[in-house]
Amino acid sequence: MVNLQPCDVIFVKRRRDPTFKDRIIGKLVKWATRSEYSHVAYFVAANITFESNAFRSAGYGLLDDYADFIVKRLRFAPEVRLRVLNQIRKTEGARYGWGEVIALLFRKRWGIPVYFDSPHAFECAEQLVKAVHAETELWIVAQSTGDVSPQDLFESPWLSTINVERGGGNE
Repeated sequence: MVNLQPCDVIFVKRRRDPTFKDRIIGKLVKWATRSEYSHVAYFVAANITFESNAFRSAGYGLLDDYADFIVKRLRFAPEVRLRVLNQIRKTEGARYGWGEVIALLFRKRWGIPVYFDSPHAFECAEQLVKAVHAETELWIVAQSTGDVSPQDLFESPWLSTINVERGGGNE
C-alpha cells in the first residue's frame, strides 16, 4: 500500500451515496468527455480533500465521499507538490466553472473547437493544471485554457498511477 500524499490527484469513477444531481452531472461528464471519470479532487491530509464541485463553491470535502477512484501523483518533488496544493487551496470559495464545462461538451462530444477560461470560476481538473503552471510555468496537458476534462488530466504524462488500498484504487 502507498500512503496518500498532499496533492495526490483522485480521479473519481463513482461517489458514495450520490445525490440525484451528482448522478446526473456525473453521467453527463462521462458521456460528454467519453471518460470513465466524472470528477477530480486533491488529497490534503488524513481524510480531507479539496475540490471544485458543481453544486457548491470550491472547498474541502472528504475522501470517504468517493466509492470508486484511482489515484495519481504529480511527477514533482514533494515540496513542489505542496506548493501546487497551496495554489489549489487559494481557489476556496470560487464558483464552479460552468462555462468551461460547456466548452468541454462542445469540443469533446461534437468536435466544435470552443474554449473558455474564466479567471474567477473553476472546474475540478482545471485547478491542478493552473496551479502547476503557476508554480512551474509548465502546462501538464496539451492546452492552456481552463476547460480541461478529468480524462485530459488522467492522460497527462506528468502524473503517475499509484496503488492505494482503499476506495477502489487497486481495481
